[in-house]
Parts: sequence; structure tokens; C-alpha cells
Amino acid sequence: MGEMGDDWRSVRPILKEESQQRRQRNRDRSASVLTVHSVAFHTLNGGAHLVIEHAGKTVDFWPGTGLYAPRGTTKRGRGVFNLLRFL
Repeated sequence: MGEMGDDWRSVRPILKEESQQRRQRNRDRSASVLTVHSVAFHTLNGGAHLVIEHAGKTVDFWPGTGLYAPRGTTKRGRGVFNLLRFL
């Protein structure tokens, strides 16, 4: 593959580690934001998935990526602050 393939093989683990750290930071910060705004949630899968029941709505939220999905709809959104506006 040559130098290009060798470069990618050396960079890929670094990028993967950065991505994992970013998702963990997002999980921690999003849970804090929800707590500060008095939004109760159930933690699943070590914090990778939160189930929020608020104002008669149930929403699945994956804080690492910011994806949220209200149950019973096909709506999807991203971001903890957009989620707060939805609630």
C-alpha cells in the first residue's frame, strides 16, 4: 500500500481515541445539563443511552452523539439543548 497506507495505520488509533474521549465528554456534560434543568432520566448501558420521561413525553437520548428520538414518532434530533427545547 505504500506510505499512504502506513500513515493511515499510524493515525487511525489516535483518531479513534480522540473520538472515544469526545463521546465520553459529551455523555458527562449532557447528563449534567439535564440534571441542572431538572430533567429526570434513566441511565442505560453505562450512560451511553438515557431514557427521559418528561412532560408526558418519553425520549431515547444517546448523549455521546447527541442523537435523540421521541418514542412513538419518526422524529429525530441532535443536541442536548435542542432536546431541552423539544421537551
